[in-house]
Amino acid sequence: MFTPLPTSMPKLEDAVRQMDEVAVQTPPPMMEIGQRLRLVYARARPNAYSDLSQSEIRKLPFAYWVGDAPSIQDTDSELTRLYWDVYLPEALVSSPRRAKRWLSPLFFTYCEHFNPTSSVFRDFANKLLRAIGLSQGLFAEKMQDLHRRHGFFSPSEVPMRLAKHFFVNQGKTIDELMAESLLWPSFVESGLGVSTFRAGLSLPGELYTAAQTIFRVMDWNKRLSASVVKTDMRVPFADALLRHWGRQKPVDSIKSVLIDFFVRVYGDPRFAGHRQYQWQGVSPQAMATFKNWLTGDTLRGFMKLLQRTADDIWMHRQKFWMAYYEKGCIDEAWLALGQDALWEAKRLLVDEKGMGYGYLEGGASSNQSVMFLKIGDLVFTEWSHNGSLRAYREGYLDTPKLYEKSYHGADLRAAQSMDFHDGANINPGLVHSHSDKGTWQRKARDFIRSNTGVTMNDWEIV
Repeated sequence: MFTPLPTSMPKLEDAVRQMDEVAVQTPPPMMEIGQRLRLVYARARPNAYSDLSQSEIRKLPFAYWVGDAPSIQDTDSELTRLYWDVYLPEALVSSPRRAKRWLSPLFFTYCEHFNPTSSVFRDFANKLLRAIGLSQGLFAEKMQDLHRRHGFFSPSEVPMRLAKHFFVNQGKTIDELMAESLLWPSFVESGLGVSTFRAGLSLPGELYTAAQTIFRVMDWNKRLSASVVKTDMRVPFADALLRHWGRQKPVDSIKSVLIDFFVRVYGDPRFAGHRQYQWQGVSPQAMATFKNWLTGDTLRGFMKLLQRTADDIWMHRQKFWMAYYEKGCIDEAWLALGQDALWEAKRLLVDEKGMGYGYLEGGASSNQSVMFLKIGDLVFTEWSHNGSLRAYREGYLDTPKLYEKSYHGADLRAAQSMDFHDGANINPGLVHSHSDKGTWQRKARDFIRSNTGVTMNDWEIV
């Protein structure tokens, strides 16, 4: 008697399932393959493509668009027709494994050459969607699921739906979400990846005050080979991350990341060179928000340096000027650091944290520094360590300029300043006398109010 034939073959069945396994794959060198196939198709054209191999026909999507050349639909229309109407349908219904091998080039080409403005591409997408509907197997089911969840093969829908999925999705990392969608690491550089990022930058503004969206967008940006500031998304990127804050203050963990990134990549917008290039075209709201954050950091940095260089009244100065800042009244701030403060700034890595400053090159004691403040059309110079507070009208010849790299103390003192005392004192500047009783604070407050209309209560400044 012969041994009965087995009714099942588990190992063989398992091997077949593995061949149809759905896993993330990286595209082959599509441009190189496409260029080679274009030459093959040109040689096969006189014989009506009869001598093409199955592999050369299966990989046709890689030759659909090659550089600036016309699409394959224009150069080899008959081959394209045979591919969509004959060869592809036959392959898709033959077996799940074969369907996967024929769908993969289509999937990679769709992502890489994504271009919803092209009628040829839209036709390609429609044909691909129909082909997926005919297909069998796990890979085809995954393609169908992608379309159900994200409208993946609808060019007009997919960028925004993917953007919401990647940048608003709770709980999973971008890597996990990409793996679920069979997207490979360099997908971010593909046509669909770029369109997804662009759509993400136009998400509703309230999402861009959420840490998750901010950090995911910045994570996506880090994956790009070219810095965003060198792309056509330079302006929408800055606007998306900065414009929506207004006077709302982000938590320090968000603000410090954004300040570090934009100062490092876009440069400090307080300097004309950066404003004229990296920041050009960025909305006034985004610019105002970022400069306001830099102003706050400058104020806090000045107070910390005063504390470390033994300025006796640094706490009183801090309360006074931070009250104006928190009320949104200080438009700009800048520092000129003396020798002692420069040493402390280097020790505190102030440069690496993006807080710009100039320095005093002489005409002052080593422990003195100057903070420049702009409130309305007034410019103040706040001298540390027994120095006076002085005020100037913006635009006057003698008015000190913010954002210089170096200053001389004698030049700053020689400039004709406004009078805090209505002619009752030979020195027009305001000495910081009786800080604990609020003497100089009230006089400075009254001066600011009479010249700008900004009011403050005693409890806010003393």
